[in-house]
Amino acid sequence: MPTGTDLLGALQALELRCRTHAAGLPRGEPPPEMWHGVLFRVAENALVAPLGEIGEVLDVPRAITRVPFTKPWVIGVANHRGTLLPIFDLQAFLFGGATARSARNGVLVIRPDEFPFGLLVGEVVGIRHFEAATQMAAPDLGPDLEPLTLGGFDLGGEAYPIFSPLHLARDLRFGMAAA
Repeated sequence: MPTGTDLLGALQALELRCRTHAAGLPRGEPPPEMWHGVLFRVAENALVAPLGEIGEVLDVPRAITRVPFTKPWVIGVANHRGTLLPIFDLQAFLFGGATARSARNGVLVIRPDEFPFGLLVGEVVGIRHFEAATQMAAPDLGPDLEPLTLGGFDLGGEAYPIFSPLHLARDLRFGMAAA
């Protein structure tokens, strides 16, 4: 019968053989930093907004109360969990034509400085993930949309401009909602 000292010596010899012949752990590269955003459509444009700038995504509220003496892109206000939520038509603001109403419409809720508002968009496609290192300059989007973008991403040959709702909230034109 082996003694405790013999057993300990055998275990130490086994450990030494294992360490000598063991393959090292793979030295993989760290995963790339990812950028996350909400992909949506306005008119014929596919845009992506930073996930951190979107508070939530809603179906279009059934009851929206029109606010008199406002610009055509101001749809009105809706009750959202006991709080009045102003809702604006992003397509009408950017391009002049109202968003065609359909079951695909959605409302992006933005909460800058605790004053929430909603943006009606043609369709909310969902969350998309891009490698942050692949961010590029935004494609030419025209003078109305360009100041509201932060660059873009290419996915499968299609360009996705990054639209910043927080830049929109600070835009002087957006603040002039009265007619």
